[in-house]
Amino acid sequence: MSQTRFLFLGTGNVPSKFFESALCRLQPVYKFHVDVVQAGSAYEALESKYSYDGLFLYNSKDGAGVLRDQLQESKQLKWVHCFTAGVDAYLRDPVVKASQIPMTNVKSAYSEHLAQFVVFAVLFFAKKAIHFRNSQFAKLWAPTFVDDVAEQTMLIVGYGDIGTSCAKKLKDLGMKVVGVKARPESTSEKSKACLHDLQAVSQLESLLPTADYVLNLLPVTPATQDFFDARRFRLMKPTGIYMNFGRGQTNNEEDLLASLKEGQIAGAVMDVFKQEPLPSESEFYSLENVLFTPHSADDTPNTHDQAVHVFEKVLQTYLSGAPLLNVVDKERGY
Repeated sequence: MSQTRFLFLGTGNVPSKFFESALCRLQPVYKFHVDVVQAGSAYEALESKYSYDGLFLYNSKDGAGVLRDQLQESKQLKWVHCFTAGVDAYLRDPVVKASQIPMTNVKSAYSEHLAQFVVFAVLFFAKKAIHFRNSQFAKLWAPTFVDDVAEQTMLIVGYGDIGTSCAKKLKDLGMKVVGVKARPESTSEKSKACLHDLQAVSQLESLLPTADYVLNLLPVTPATQDFFDARRFRLMKPTGIYMNFGRGQTNNEEDLLASLKEGQIAGAVMDVFKQEPLPSESEFYSLENVLFTPHSADDTPNTHDQAVHVFEKVLQTYLSGAPLLNVVDKERGY
């Protein structure tokens, strides 16, 4: 029986080198062969580049063209794996979306770290961190009331794996946590147990006015482009905080800026933007009621360890012939 062969498309950056090292470490354990190349001339120069059983990707900017080429030309390819949770950038290509070759990701690898940051973001606003920091720098002694989050409601839109991790922690703080998703019936009982309530997206308009915090975890699909817009921001409480830890394309940034400047909502926490890096002229930099991170809220020293751990579980299912874990639903986009 011939040895299973994989191709990892590296990028040369630190995370890519980490995954490359992990693959080399796993290679003798699972007895597969892996070649590592970068997109461009190195890939084009590969001999027998259509002889691989699996293609591993980390960066969509470099990997999208190679993925399309492999799907169109290779008769050997059986599996595509992404060392990221989001795969929407690949699925914009109709060739990728129509392919019957399964695609997997590292869903759940980043959930715990993001959930920790969401808790921080809630407390950042609830405990008036901006007020106290400004008072400190102004050398003012300015006591003020802070919010008791145990009396507040978090609405999680796009409730899935990350949302479940967030809900567990927020519920422990005493918050009422309500989830919203496209298919509530697909939610496991274990995940439902982390919520006070779970509703369909059709109920969102009636739920937005009840929430103190709105957490957007939506994936990018045709249905979620600019999903949070002026109309939905107007439905939120004027004291409400909007958070986006999903994808930048799922909110209308101009509408969000207007809502923040006009006081329609009290603040925002952003980890993702439509254009990254965020241009220096963006107004998000100068708004005091905005806290943002450069798409790095889940970056910790062991983040990539978790991604490799998830990958290894998926690898085991592939090599054993068992049903693959973490298979992407290409129609739904996640």
